[in-house]
Amino acid sequence: MKTLDPLILITPVMLVLAVGIIVFVVHYQRRMLQHQEHLRNLQAVKQQQVLEATFQAQEDERRRVARDLHDEVGAMLALIRLNLYQMVSNVEAKDTKLLTSAEGMKQQLDEVLGSVRRISHDLMPVVLEKMGLAKALDALRRTLAASGQIELIINYNDKSIRLKPQHELLLYRMVQELLNNTIKHAKASVVEIALGFNPTETRLQYKDNGIGFDMAALEQQQDLTGGVGLMSLQSRAALLNGSISITSSPGGGTAADISIPTALPELTHTTTKP
Repeated sequence: MKTLDPLILITPVMLVLAVGIIVFVVHYQRRMLQHQEHLRNLQAVKQQQVLEATFQAQEDERRRVARDLHDEVGAMLALIRLNLYQMVSNVEAKDTKLLTSAEGMKQQLDEVLGSVRRISHDLMPVVLEKMGLAKALDALRRTLAASGQIELIINYNDKSIRLKPQHELLLYRMVQELLNNTIKHAKASVVEIALGFNPTETRLQYKDNGIGFDMAALEQQQDLTGGVGLMSLQSRAALLNGSISITSSPGGGTAADISIPTALPELTHTTTKP
């Protein structure tokens, strides 16, 4: 019996140690998982910050180029056109060859001025900043109709709603990118956009009647910079805490469904003195 006494004493101690080790291991693993989750969150935040900084830098550069085009290049072209008009007005009417040549130059200058204004507007649409996404899309529709490139049909449930400026800008850029790809690659004649607002979700649905493409083959490609610019569209949707779904098939056109949380601008209340 005496030989069993040490074993009886050691057994509880070993059990306590075993339980302690198990508790320590479980706690350590939990801490490691929490640490890994924290690192993933930090990495996600860092990626989000990098994305925001990248797109902000792009928009700042677009704004600078648009201002230079409008204020400097546009002004110089307008001045050249005025000087040409004054020069031609002093030429004798019998010099028809020179007058015809000058008239052709004036038409070319008008076309260049129109292109400069259009490019400047595409880079930084003033209508978007002042009047919102719906009115900016209406302006885009009129521009496309005037150019004869494509027919754009837009439906809204409420044209008066304004989102936060950054959200409106990112959605507008996504529409521009989809339209550019449709015009370049889809051989489409009609694009339909449905823009719907509700208290929790803003949804933009895009569809063209073009030739479409093999979506599965595109997703397998390593370089997605061509085609519909899938990665760029997904990055912009991620910045909006939203999602984008693109579907297409050969001969069946291309559709994009963009959904983001509705982000209304903060209202500023002004107090008036009695």
